[in-house]
Amino acid sequence: MSREALRGARYASGVGCNATATNLALLPLVRAGLVDTSRPIVVEVKVGSSEGGASSSDSSHHPERAGAVRSFAPVGHRHTAEVEQVTGLGNVHLSITSVELVRGALATAHVFAARPVAEKELWQAYRALAKEEPFVRIVKERQGIYRFPEPKILAGSNFADVGFALDEATGRIVSICAIDNLMKGAAGSAVQCMNLMRGLEETAGLSFPGLHPV
Repeated sequence: MSREALRGARYASGVGCNATATNLALLPLVRAGLVDTSRPIVVEVKVGSSEGGASSSDSSHHPERAGAVRSFAPVGHRHTAEVEQVTGLGNVHLSITSVELVRGALATAHVFAARPVAEKELWQAYRALAKEEPFVRIVKERQGIYRFPEPKILAGSNFADVGFALDEATGRIVSICAIDNLMKGAAGSAVQCMNLMRGLEETAGLSFPGLHPV
């Protein structure tokens, strides 16, 4: 299998949606060597009801979920192993929270920099990932509603939006990734991986911009 196909398999086919969002939040910092691996890496993922799978349950029933912000896996989530495998990090602490949302996942990762870092260097790290990955977009604005990644505008698309904020006083980097868990976190990524494995254009069949503002 080619390097490209392996990359597709690693990010896509069989990878959980929580792991996908977390991996894409962390990878810019990992590849740039900016993560202090001696300190905990804490990731909070907020997810919609469709992430619960095809089988219904009381917890996925929409009247029950209405108005809810429910922590259902504060520790020990199975996707932690996938994140550690892809990123090479060994000090990842993953928590999952259900919110009143049908589709979408938002990973917010808290990482401490291995050394003093400026925002300009972070831009370079995120742009390097976006340059390599055709569906990764950087979202970081100074004003407006969508200053950081937002799952709402990704519904129906295979895009993954990433953004960041830097606390220069403490060296804490907050890295954010939003995806549609049914597309980039499932079917879309599987098609992307298939394209790579079959020698097709990686973006084939996946250019739909999404359902927003529906």
